[in-house]
Amino acid sequence: MSFKNLVGQNELRSLLFSALTENKLSHSVLLTGPSGSGKKSWGRALSMAVLCSCRVAGEPCMECISCRSFLNGNHPDFFELSPDGRNIKIDQIRSLRQKFYLQGSKKVCMINQAEVMTAEASSSLLKLLEDPPDDLHFILLARQPRLLFDTIVSRCQRYVLKPLDCSDITRLLLDKKQLSEEKASLVARISGGLPGYAFELADDEHFEGRFEEVKTLAYNLATGCDSAQQLLSWARYLSDREDLTIFLELLGMIYRDGMIQNLCVDKSMNWLADIDSVSLEDSVMLINSVIYELNNTNVNRRLLLEKLLVLLQRRFSKCQKSSGFGSSRLEKPIILNPV
Repeated sequence: MSFKNLVGQNELRSLLFSALTENKLSHSVLLTGPSGSGKKSWGRALSMAVLCSCRVAGEPCMECISCRSFLNGNHPDFFELSPDGRNIKIDQIRSLRQKFYLQGSKKVCMINQAEVMTAEASSSLLKLLEDPPDDLHFILLARQPRLLFDTIVSRCQRYVLKPLDCSDITRLLLDKKQLSEEKASLVARISGGLPGYAFELADDEHFEGRFEEVKTLAYNLATGCDSAQQLLSWARYLSDREDLTIFLELLGMIYRDGMIQNLCVDKSMNWLADIDSVSLEDSVMLINSVIYELNNTNVNRRLLLEKLLVLLQRRFSKCQKSSGFGSSRLEKPIILNPV
């Protein structure tokens, strides 16, 4: 894995190249970003570049013994720590300490999910960072750097991975996953700019079926097809799904697309044409607030979904009464049974 294989992050790339070229890379580097942002890929690329004996302008040469060993997964001077269970424990740090002091070439230790180190492991690492062996580099990867000791963070050069542009994710999916342009674009839009999450969605064999269900529910809510009992059935059905967050993100995306289409293009081909843009915007905000509650609180999922579906249908029904949409809508799609 070299920098050439990584997409986007131009600012990060420039900063790392500058530090490598000018020999100003710290003995300890902290890479932060949300889950799925590519921290591990960038950490490995940086590790490979540090260990390369013939790098050019920050890029590893890919041909020296060091690079070939790294690519083969057996580099003797690259050490990688990951959580043992839920935490990184002090014994994991201790088991590597003696290897760090061996004479020889540069060494790199990459620590995945560094924020889950126990207090004892953090203290042991801090001692190493305070007086690091010659030619030893630590690369810490963390999703929540605030959970690290402040004294550890203060001794690191910190770099932040930002979400990628939708076009970058789409290009990455087309290159790596051989998806159709339509699916690559759809996955990219709901990935939030996170390549790891995009790859996970691309490999999901249930993605197409899930999207068809989402379109059915979106249509039913907008046109008032479902009775109150059917809405409760939808809520019960969705509350048990592990992919509920993805489902709701897709639902919000459909209404957001409808809002944009109503504002920007001919409405004649849009089955959401008679729903005013304000109502569609409100629906998207409501869905987003529910996603936040699901991910950050211990809320009753079923009750929250019942409230969401009732509020959405009630909001759309006001538009139907004023526009006559209920009697003039386009042909209704096949309705899937949620129960």
